[in-house]
Amino acid sequence: MLRAILGTSLMIFTSARAFSQSAAAPAPFDVASVHVSQTGRAGGEGSRRESIQFTPDSVTMRNVSLKSAIRWAYHVFDYQVSGPDWLQSERYDIVAKAAGPVTEDQLRTMLQTLLADRFKLELHHQTKELAAYVLVVAKNGPKFHESETAGESSIQPDQKRMSVTVQRTPLSQLTEMLSNVFRAPVVDMTGLKGKYDVTLNLSKYVGDMQPAHDDPLSIFMAGLQEELGLKLESKKMPIDLLIIDRAEKVPVEN
Repeated sequence: MLRAILGTSLMIFTSARAFSQSAAAPAPFDVASVHVSQTGRAGGEGSRRESIQFTPDSVTMRNVSLKSAIRWAYHVFDYQVSGPDWLQSERYDIVAKAAGPVTEDQLRTMLQTLLADRFKLELHHQTKELAAYVLVVAKNGPKFHESETAGESSIQPDQKRMSVTVQRTPLSQLTEMLSNVFRAPVVDMTGLKGKYDVTLNLSKYVGDMQPAHDDPLSIFMAGLQEELGLKLESKKMPIDLLIIDRAEKVPVEN
């Protein structure tokens, strides 16, 4: 059971993607379709399974909750969105296409506009102190080096071996992925600004007899410190939250 949970955690760990902000506001989607999901309405197996895919000129969401759509549009985590319970339970299909290729952050901004238009979504930001994890360098320093190869970031999980290999990736993206696993804020305070190659192998910590190592989060923490020379410390931090003021359950479909 523990291995299964860790395997799922590794997939969550690799699900985050980094993106850069764009100063120019993009035009709205050229074509967009929003419907209540028939898969979610039918219930049964798969009725809560979500799919979010995007290309340089489109976003396709199948059977997603409005909360998931908001999270993707604003590039935030579950704990950062506060609103009525139905934001998580109701399901929708959203297919939107831009007039031409745009960047990922522009797609997200365009989806914000679409959600405001179709769901009459209104929200505001609020800063609140929350329990968080701070990623720092452990006593003996980091046990990895900057990448010597060029190219895009590469993240390869291996569920069978309980490991993940990361190449040409900044630690800011690592903390984002850890936030996905821990479902809590993780803030990078290592001071390490480069792109790095790291391999994290969790299999050696499964079955550890120490009580501190009998759950997935403790296993991740042990692996980070012993293999990477990084340490997670608990601390309260000011976190930006999205407070949903208004949203319509039935969207304007077309």
